[in-house]
Amino acid sequence: MSYKRYLACSCSHGDFIDPEARDAILKFKKLWKPHTTLHLGDFVDLAALRKGAQADVNSKDRARSISDDVDAGVAFLYELGPNHILFGNHEARVSELSSSPNALASRAAQSVLDELDQCARKLKAKLYPYTVRSCVTLGDTKFLHGFLHNVAALRDTSEAFGCRIVMGHIHRTGIERARTIAGASGYGCGMLRDFTPDYAATKRQTLAWSQGFVFGEYNEQHCTVNIVERYYGQPWRLPV
Repeated sequence: MSYKRYLACSCSHGDFIDPEARDAILKFKKLWKPHTTLHLGDFVDLAALRKGAQADVNSKDRARSISDDVDAGVAFLYELGPNHILFGNHEARVSELSSSPNALASRAAQSVLDELDQCARKLKAKLYPYTVRSCVTLGDTKFLHGFLHNVAALRDTSEAFGCRIVMGHIHRTGIERARTIAGASGYGCGMLRDFTPDYAATKRQTLAWSQGFVFGEYNEQHCTVNIVERYYGQPWRLPV
């Protein structure tokens, strides 16, 4: 049974995308020539809609431009050309706001959703909502944004699905074995955003963050997973 190539990434976060990370994955895609490309969510950031920013009148994020962020996120999607686009928890912010009783906020949120939908249509990509069941299956592996963020998130998510998984969300690369008889692992594909978020500047957990993406081959029954990673202060080294 013949194999096809794939490429997957997550967490580029709109105008917070790291230029070197952007260049690295676009260069790799050009060389790898995948049949299937996936963005696993958080392709926009929407910092101004963060609950902590809304609650703190002095938060810098309240002044962040939603327009600039969405423009940057959509521009990267056009460059990457994914076949599958998953909403992450950051896109969920605008989805939730579209149902706000505040008519102006609801209309603004809907306009953003319309722009994202238009982007997916132009790319002929499938768009997935942010739910615990939203995922793309390639062979024996499920690709999702992720909904856990604890230290064992990769293991626990693999156990929740009962199979091998690839996810973003936690901003770190890694592999964790699941405690299942069948044998499975959780893979973290890292992030493409920069390493210096204002909202988490003093958070120790950010020291574990790493940029990266995953690639491999798949058929109807199997999928291989390879991680390309870059830690803070290190250069990008692509496996091609």
